[in-house]
Amino acid sequence: MNRIALVNFSTVDYTIEENILRQAGYEVDVYDGVATADLPDTVKDAEVLVVQLQQVTEALLDRMPSLKLIAREGIGLDSIPVQAASKRGITVMNVPDYCLEEVAVHAVSLLLASHRKLFPASTLVRGGQWTRMPELKPIFSLSEQTLGLIGMGRIGAQVIARMQGFGCRIIVSDPYLSKANVPDGVELVTLDELLAQSDLISLHCPYVEETKHIVNRQSIAKMNKKPVLINVSRGPLVHEGDLLDALNRGDISFAGLDVLTEEPPADDHPLLHHPKAIVTNHIAWYSEQSEARLRNLTSTRIVDFLEGRAIPNVVNKKDL
Repeated sequence: MNRIALVNFSTVDYTIEENILRQAGYEVDVYDGVATADLPDTVKDAEVLVVQLQQVTEALLDRMPSLKLIAREGIGLDSIPVQAASKRGITVMNVPDYCLEEVAVHAVSLLLASHRKLFPASTLVRGGQWTRMPELKPIFSLSEQTLGLIGMGRIGAQVIARMQGFGCRIIVSDPYLSKANVPDGVELVTLDELLAQSDLISLHCPYVEETKHIVNRQSIAKMNKKPVLINVSRGPLVHEGDLLDALNRGDISFAGLDVLTEEPPADDHPLLHHPKAIVTNHIAWYSEQSEARLRNLTSTRIVDFLEGRAIPNVVNKKDL
């Protein structure tokens, strides 16, 4: 019988996964809150490993000689040694299609809150400073602003669809796009052009070696308009020390972040307490519907894989 290891889920229970997988005839082992390095010897017999944010190491792969599939219940792959898995003939899949609406809405929410300076305004009111306007200036008409997206996958496209209603100019920099691939009314520009022209910048690119610290001291120096910066993608896209310096200098006017390089961050992380930043706790993916969708899609695709049917989103297909 095929064995499936579910490791360190953040959900309250495992009902959806267990029901789908066990009804399909598979044996399921749940390792709740166990670090991958501490998994018991029983994991060696699993043919499928399901993880969320747990770090998968090559040492773990060596302990699992029967492993055929790593299912990342989520999107990002920086916790999985994809190349090492490929060398061992292990398929790696993720589920990038479960929370498109949620992440796009969260990005837009951070954009609007940052642009309108809602959190600083609320802080003033709570401090008895109802009439204190100077700290909030300047705020410009959104319809007169330029929004730049660095990267435009499916989530970026949904951000654009929502932001077009506000009448702002929208530009995109993405080396994998041609002008024919961008939505009507959106301009495709170089990264340097985007950095120079944008009043608001939102990151929608994957985290790979080429995009690590794509926002850093050098790129910030090319920002002519002291923009708002939004990141709902991956923390390491931004050099946090350089961002902090830019916020302190005023070179970036405000930052809205749902992700950080280290999660959870230390309590004294300076961006958590900065008056020009909003930091949320990596919740852009979440709604009741998206959580159920993620768990269903992951489980049904595992069944398809084990029963010999093609599955989408195999990230190392060409290397197997």
